[in-house]
Parts: sequence; C-alpha cells; structure tokens
Amino acid sequence: MAPSRSRPRRTMAADASAVRFLDEECRRSRDPQRAAHMGRYFKGVHPFYGIKSPDLRNMIKEVQAMRRKGGAKWTAESLLDTSEALLGAPHGETKMLGAYLLAESSNLKVLREDPMVIEALGGSIERHVRDWATCDALSSQVVRKLIAHNPTYAPRVRSWCESPNGWKQRASCVSFVCLARHGEYNELILDIASHVVRNSERFPQLGVGWVLRELSLTDQPAVVAFVKDHYSEFSREGLRYAIEKMDKPLQKQLLDL
Repeated sequence: MAPSRSRPRRTMAADASAVRFLDEECRRSRDPQRAAHMGRYFKGVHPFYGIKSPDLRNMIKEVQAMRRKGGAKWTAESLLDTSEALLGAPHGETKMLGAYLLAESSNLKVLREDPMVIEALGGSIERHVRDWATCDALSSQVVRKLIAHNPTYAPRVRSWCESPNGWKQRASCVSFVCLARHGEYNELILDIASHVVRNSERFPQLGVGWVLRELSLTDQPAVVAFVKDHYSEFSREGLRYAIEKMDKPLQKQLLDL
C-alpha cells in the first residue's frame, strides 16, 4: 500500500538507552536463515533479524526491569516517543518492539494519561506501519485495550477508516476484532466496514473481513445484510473471511450472489 505522510513526531523524550539496548540485543540475536525466510514471507517489505516474538517480548521485559531498577518511570510522552523511535527503524522486529513496549500492561496504564493517545498512535501508524504484523500488534494489543478501558476512544479510532492510508484503515477494523463478539460496537463496526470495504487493496479488505467474521458471532443478520449490500466491493478473499464462521449453506449462498 502506498504510504501517506503525517507530520513527524518529535522524539525528544525517547529513552535512548532503551533503544540502544534493544538494537544491540537484536543484532546479537540475529538468525540469518530465519531472517531470509521472514523476508520472503513478508515479500521484502522490511529487512529482518530473524528473531521470534517471544524473544522480542523478553527484550521488552528486560527494558522494563532495567528502568525499575534504575528508578525511572515512564510517562506517556516518553513511551510514545520511544515507541516512535523503534517503529521508525528499518527492521521488522524493531518495529514490533515499538508495539510490544506500549502493550505492556503497566505501560498501557500510563498511556491512558495522555488525552491525545489515539491521535498519537494514528500518526505513528501513518508514518511507520508498512506490514500487517506491526499494524495488528498496535491495533489488537494497544488500541483495542485502550478502547476497552475507555469507550470514548472508539469514535476517534473510527475516524481512521476515512484516512487515505490503507494501514490506518485496516487498523480501524482490527482494533475492534476482539471487541466485536461482545455486541457493544455493532453499528460503529458496520460504519467502519462500509468505508474500508471500498479500498480494493488486500490488507484493508482482510481487515474488513476479519472484523465482520467476529461480528457475525453476535449479529449474523447484520453481517449478512452488509455482505449483500456491499457484495460488489468485496474482494473474494475478504468475503471469505467475513462469512467464514457461518454455516456452509449460507456461505455458499453468499458466495454465489
């Protein structure tokens, strides 16, 4: 997807020692064979070190422990700036570290103190997200949990669906995937999907299909009606995602419209 540009975030409050430590750990832990496989899987969008997600999460836990030992406390600004520095790095794993840092439960509590946290995260997605893994980590592990704690964030995340940035559109869907099955945001989700489904690119389409698939568990008639109303805008892959948890006869009926 073609990137759109937003104003760069200043990272003056970033923890330079944490960024440096994580960079050194990634270089030390590199696995060239696995890195080559990951590069092929992600179709060359980033270089990779070849590090597994559990190892990345352990690196973040080390950063957290070092800061506690040194008596340093995160602020929302320093968290967002440090994450921004990591997300802006070239390697895929470093970008994931930027998401995992924010996803730490104690750090999420700090982020809630920033009244503009959703806007800050949206800007980071615009500037630095170029792959589904980073997009989905930020959406499902950070934004989704912020919404669950403070529902007033939901309409602000909804505004991302109108962005020209396809990753931000996908994020507007994925942020509600785990919330959709609870039936609290049905109309908002359908509104988001009605905008994003117009984007024919693969990852926004799959974001729509994914969130509708979960919504179908709590409001299948609404999803069926949506599919019929927007049938011509779905990719075949996106449509299959949306109807995956319906019974086989209904799936066939919707596929054959």
